[in-house]
Amino acid sequence: MNKRELIVAVLLGAFFLVGFIGHSLQVTLPWMLRMTPYTLFACGLIAFLPVVLERSRGVLLWALLVFLVTFALEALGTATGKIFGPYTYGQTLGPKLFAVPVVIAFNWLLIILGALSLAHLIFRNRLIVAFVTALLAAGFDYLLEPTAIRLDYWTWQTPGIPLQNYLAWFLIALAAALFYLYFKLSVKTRLPLIYFLIQLLFFALLRIFPLA
Repeated sequence: MNKRELIVAVLLGAFFLVGFIGHSLQVTLPWMLRMTPYTLFACGLIAFLPVVLERSRGVLLWALLVFLVTFALEALGTATGKIFGPYTYGQTLGPKLFAVPVVIAFNWLLIILGALSLAHLIFRNRLIVAFVTALLAAGFDYLLEPTAIRLDYWTWQTPGIPLQNYLAWFLIALAAALFYLYFKLSVKTRLPLIYFLIQLLFFALLRIFPLA
């Protein structure tokens, strides 16, 4: 990671730290919720911009494909309840298309890319990297779920969170990782990895500590 990326990573971490504090105070929580979709989109763009600047057509095509497939599966899932289980999105994540917040697929793209970068940093075997990527993505969703429900990101029409939700995200991330690794794609920037870890820590803190 170069000096510029390190500075951006520190700023992103500081921004999410402020967000955690804002979610923990009753007086600032409503404002935090209103800013959520714009914050995720802006921070996501900052984390993804170095990938764009690397100008790898393969990576950008992969990213576009992951975004479109993820969004399509979300739209199909909310309409039928057959992929992730029966659920509906709330108002917190902002503007929707086909009942799905526009920002959600973009954020999942960054989560999968960040998980891929982390897994590839630790392991070399492609099958292990793909499997670990899928575990990290499903684990991220497991960590996220209780807080997301409390913050009205989405609501399940079941007594609990369906196991098929985690299985679906595992398989989606696995397929995306296998496609990425099969074509020997790679990114030099560490920002998607750092952004994944920042979000992971952010939602871990919100799960450990009570909300406002």
